Amino acid sequence: MFEALGLAAPQHRIDPPVGPRDVASVLDKPVAEHPEREALADPHRRLTYAALERGVATAAALFTKLGIGPGDRVAASLPNVCDIVVAFLATLRLGGVWVGINAVLSPGEKRHILGHSGTKLLLVDSRGAWVAEELARELPDLTRVLVIDDPARDGDWAGVFAASEAPAHPRPEIDPFAPAAIMYTSGTTGSPKGVVHSQHNMVTLIAAASVAGSMHPDGVRGVVLPLTITNVLILGPLFALWNGRSCICGQSAKADLLIDWSVRERINTFSAVPTIVYDLLQSERDLPRELHMGSGGAPLPMPIRDAFKARYGYLLDSSYGLTEAPTVVAETRGRDAPAGASGVALPHLTVTIRDADGRVVPSGEVGEICVSAVSEGAWAHIYTPALGYWRDAEKTTALLRGGVMHTGDMGRLDDDGWLYIADRSSELILRGGSNIYPAEVERVLHEHTGVAACALVGKPDARLGMRTVAFVQPKQADADAGKIREELVALCRAELARYKTPDEWIFVAEFPRNAMGKILKPVLRQRLGDGD
Repeated sequence: MFEALGLAAPQHRIDPPVGPRDVASVLDKPVAEHPEREALADPHRRLTYAALERGVATAAALFTKLGIGPGDRVAASLPNVCDIVVAFLATLRLGGVWVGINAVLSPGEKRHILGHSGTKLLLVDSRGAWVAEELARELPDLTRVLVIDDPARDGDWAGVFAASEAPAHPRPEIDPFAPAAIMYTSGTTGSPKGVVHSQHNMVTLIAAASVAGSMHPDGVRGVVLPLTITNVLILGPLFALWNGRSCICGQSAKADLLIDWSVRERINTFSAVPTIVYDLLQSERDLPRELHMGSGGAPLPMPIRDAFKARYGYLLDSSYGLTEAPTVVAETRGRDAPAGASGVALPHLTVTIRDADGRVVPSGEVGEICVSAVSEGAWAHIYTPALGYWRDAEKTTALLRGGVMHTGDMGRLDDDGWLYIADRSSELILRGGSNIYPAEVERVLHEHTGVAACALVGKPDARLGMRTVAFVQPKQADADAGKIREELVALCRAELARYKTPDEWIFVAEFPRNAMGKILKPVLRQRLGDGD
């Protein structure tokens, strides 16, 4: 099965030492122990564990009726509502394969994901219905579209939440190591790749992090990032359900609305991205004192981390992760991280830094960040990385070569195990024979109090090979760009080698970003190519 799909079978098949062995059974314990505890909520409905179990069982029966079985792909393009979590759990309970599709993607991007994955069933709401139904006419594998908020087109989806008892529906035997989710990476540099994970991958991460007390496993968990991003599904609802807690689906990342929501729902923790943290710090209103946030998805600039600590009195947890892991690899775990460090490896993982030939480099040297299972202790050989890239054996082989997962990110480890991110290897700028890692320069630019956001990209140059261009977004719209530029040049020359000071400067009102708040550097490079 694995080879036919361009994937690699896991090297080891060992269940986690605690918790369920798969996502399909993640509700069993909390349903048995506290069925009336709230499990999941959105602005439209609130579900106890008993009600959530009824909904998942009913959805699984409905999917079976629609022809969904082991290995079949089910996709959803929905906002942050309970429906997406129920559909996800039902799909994995049947041994199906989940595909999340961000609602903001263009029709062409959605077509590629649906066609490449061979999705059979798609769930949307009325806002995305016309695109979905047009695509269904073009894609032979896509045999059914459910419009969940339209009774005429929902395929009886409304009955999922109306059921007074779970249907008598047999649960198939689940292979925890089989493909269970295809997570499509950003398509800004070409067609997105489909990273494939098993149910085992998902529960192992949650088990290891929860046992270590990472990412605040207790209390009410909120989620404001898009649940169509499967990493968010794992770190939000699935993390809460594994721990028998509740998860509240938020609808907006805008500062005032987010603060209102966190107070109203008594949220204890949620994951943000640096742009959300920055916006919250600009607000005159404070977050509730019982809330502890984490930040991921992109490096957290030190000035933002320091400003957050000064205002709220605690360290904002930061982390390093990637889709292929899945999700988090290293995090700060509430400790005062050294300047520029992203965290230390979670207890089930070994992080090594390797050169181009796959050899481990000494502490302090920059190389490619590679991830593998620990070889000793309670978590020995339990971690399995991504199974590879859907229907792309060549990329799968490159990802998993040498028995470790190659992240494509450059970084270093210090003697205490702190991981420092240099940049993605694809972002490396070779200027006049010297390597420049944009993240290093961007960290310095962020030290300027007048900079809201920045990005460094390379521009082809006949003499140097590449020149560096810094895009800068000032905090104040009426800021004196010339004055800020002079100060940034002086700051770079004081803290960096002279060749790392940007060659050109472009000031922007705002940056193009993806759904996770990451700056879209390929769009910036395209702008340079257009002669701007």
